[in-house]
Amino acid sequence: MNARTRLDTFCAGQPVDRRPNLTIVGSVVTQYTGITVEEYCKNHIAMADAAIACARDAGLDFIQIASDLVREAEAFGAKINYFPDRLPTVATPAIDDISKAAGLQPLKISETPRLQDLVDATVHALANEAEIYPMTLCVGPATVAGNTRGVQEFLVDLLDDPDACCHLLEVATETCCNLIDALAAVGAKYLYVADPVASLLSPALYEELMLPQHQKIFGRMTQYGITGRLHMCGDTRRLLPFSQKSGAKIIDIDHAVPYAEALVLAEGNVILNGNIDPVADVYETDPIGVRSAMLAADAAASHAPNALYMPGCELPTATALENLRAITLALEEIGG
Repeated sequence: MNARTRLDTFCAGQPVDRRPNLTIVGSVVTQYTGITVEEYCKNHIAMADAAIACARDAGLDFIQIASDLVREAEAFGAKINYFPDRLPTVATPAIDDISKAAGLQPLKISETPRLQDLVDATVHALANEAEIYPMTLCVGPATVAGNTRGVQEFLVDLLDDPDACCHLLEVATETCCNLIDALAAVGAKYLYVADPVASLLSPALYEELMLPQHQKIFGRMTQYGITGRLHMCGDTRRLLPFSQKSGAKIIDIDHAVPYAEALVLAEGNVILNGNIDPVADVYETDPIGVRSAMLAADAAASHAPNALYMPGCELPTATALENLRAITLALEEIGG
């Protein structure tokens, strides 16, 4: 079974030789080709080639077409600091008052170079690796809004000026949908939405403001026959009763979320994917420690048919490659 067949078959609820490995490797891929993290963010071919090399070596079941979470915010006018050895950060948000969100319109992908880069990188991956699907990142609306306005400021604005915040979220959602359109046009089959800022919302705010946006995004994917995956960070137990209605086929759970409890909250409506600690269980340990954490996750999930196992969030850049490879070795031991 190659990676494409394995992922398709598992998502269809059919038996597989082992469960797919969807580890968010992040900038670990730079170790494979020696590029800097800044080049990883700015050179889409170098990013894709590093991701292909990583997927082949580590036994991943997807090619990660992603780098950072600030592409949209940068296009809206945020000033970004880039670094050779860590991911970029927002130096100055695009808007200093939420009222200025009224002047923002959805981005056009072909006119936004770093978003078009994701499309072109997907094309490159499809052309250069026939057995592993690319899975391309679409940044979620709460995170785009937070990076455009400033995360803390946006969270305060949600209470002070919800109408302006809703406009910003709608602009971000439509931008995400425009990216989905462009990716569908080049043959993308799997996409993932990273929305860590949404994890900071209360269940009531998530249900009222974010769930409709996530449903619109995953609904757009469904129109094209694209399988969608939702990633949020931290303890999302209070959000799972709502996010499992988002339309995502796969939902990641971080290490703060007990697997057995998450399975109950998800009500069998999605595939769950997690939940070992990316630092303690991968970065700071050895292959024996990785294996132990993976087997413990499987035991906690009682080998549920809709459970996948991986680090619950992105791995640190300097993660040892032998530890990364140990994830797939553990999945082979766990089986289908």
